[in-house]
Amino acid sequence: MASAASSNSGFGLEGKTVVVLGVADRSSIAWGIAEAFFKHGARITIGYQQRFFSRIRLLLQEFPGVQGARCDVLDEQELSDFFARLEQDGIDVLVHAVAFGPPEVFTENPSEVSAEGFSQTLAISAHSLCKVARYAKPHLRDWASVITLTFQASERSVPMYGTMGIAKSALESIVRYLALELGKKRVRVNAVSPGPIETIAALGEALAFIRSPQALARQRGELFRSAIEAARRELGDKVPDEIALAQAVWKRVQTAFAAKSAIEETVTKEDVAACALFLGSDFSRKITGQVIHVDCGLSTALIM
Repeated sequence: MASAASSNSGFGLEGKTVVVLGVADRSSIAWGIAEAFFKHGARITIGYQQRFFSRIRLLLQEFPGVQGARCDVLDEQELSDFFARLEQDGIDVLVHAVAFGPPEVFTENPSEVSAEGFSQTLAISAHSLCKVARYAKPHLRDWASVITLTFQASERSVPMYGTMGIAKSALESIVRYLALELGKKRVRVNAVSPGPIETIAALGEALAFIRSPQALARQRGELFRSAIEAARRELGDKVPDEIALAQAVWKRVQTAFAAKSAIEETVTKEDVAACALFLGSDFSRKITGQVIHVDCGLSTALIM
């Protein structure tokens, strides 16, 4: 059973109220952020979708000081009920780690994605930050911090990320406009852009390409194709299931990206959480409307 850190954590987060949306399981970047704030003495409330409750329940049992409630960003009533719970406490830090796109978003080029799939991806992965901000505004304390998660595909066209990259571009624009809107209340809004990290979503993307070699060809997915071939060669007949293969593929993808970064290291959710701690603390009071890259320099390096 985990307990919160003592009051000398250094970030001045003791007793702060932190809300984290988008926790799916222990591998979630969102959970890594929530756990980091918890260990620095903050009071944590997480929002999750009902379909993930069996996993969330285990986390809440392990961390009894953490509160949790359903919060589907597409359900107006759930959003309203979730933030009504926080009326007495106020919010010091709000983390939006919400993104979703149907398989076609990754396996098809943007011009071939259905209008429904395109709209769903933008609604959940980008516009949801606006909705969350609307419900959270009455509860945000002065100098509160709003943090969301993005990815480098917002700035550059990344094969196999397609429409989700478009959604992340929209999300980053929303960050800038919310920073302007909420700045009058001394609320800052920033995004963290991590390098590749193994999560449920990442493994789902790998599975989509394992199951559809044709999609790899459409998406110019040379990196994934070589990673899949290498993983199959290494594992041979020992592959227990598709998830194990996806994990082996993703590790190779991470290694390939690390080799092209300045520091030549992979990024972990703990690295992202450390940046979130900074953005949630008073050390970042004058930083807003920014995208902070936590990618070992991958976004700035052109290593051939």
